[in-house]
Amino acid sequence: MPDELNDLSKIILKRFHAHTTDHVFTFALSGIDASGKGYVTKLLEDELVRNGLKVANINIDPWQNPIPVRLQKQNAAENFYKNVFRWNDVFEQLIVPLRRTGSIHLATKLIHSHADDYYDFVYAYKEIDILLIEAIFLFQKKYLHYYDLNVWVESSFETGLERARERNVERLSEEKLISDYNTYYYPAQGYHFEQDGPKGLSHVIYCNDQLLGTVGQVTSNFQPAT
Repeated sequence: MPDELNDLSKIILKRFHAHTTDHVFTFALSGIDASGKGYVTKLLEDELVRNGLKVANINIDPWQNPIPVRLQKQNAAENFYKNVFRWNDVFEQLIVPLRRTGSIHLATKLIHSHADDYYDFVYAYKEIDILLIEAIFLFQKKYLHYYDLNVWVESSFETGLERARERNVERLSEEKLISDYNTYYYPAQGYHFEQDGPKGLSHVIYCNDQLLGTVGQVTSNFQPAT
């Protein structure tokens, strides 16, 4: 594991071992689009597994709504924020039961979001120790009670857009990709900041952008606003 993740992994393990309530320890990792959430999440999952823990790593991107639902020009930012995911479905069908029991066998249909192509998928977990959830917009107040630890991956919009251009998971022309980020994704993050103040709802802020500080720097706040 890269050295810059050492401090964050220690915090997660400490919080896990202090967890005493009757549900699976659940930590949510969020940030702006292309902040590096998936990269950080995968490294943390690998480290937790090396510590002998069974982890369910849930990226809820495949629970997106179709393009005509989530990408609308009218009230683009608010609409994307509210309708990018099938929020009720992913929580009711997957997150809540897995958090409650630690096990699940769920056959469902997910979406390749770049093409609105649906595919069959089975979530199969048994007696997990940690539930890890990764997505944008997770730190809405109505969902906070599901999380035991909230981690915000800090990145500037400038760096995020550069990462998005490099990876281009949307499979768009550069011009169209930049247009979508400036029309939908980042305005929706601005709406999220105004509505929820997600960084203030985080227990930990992890710097993942050298423009903002030292990559790997961790800021802790274990009494986030509610």
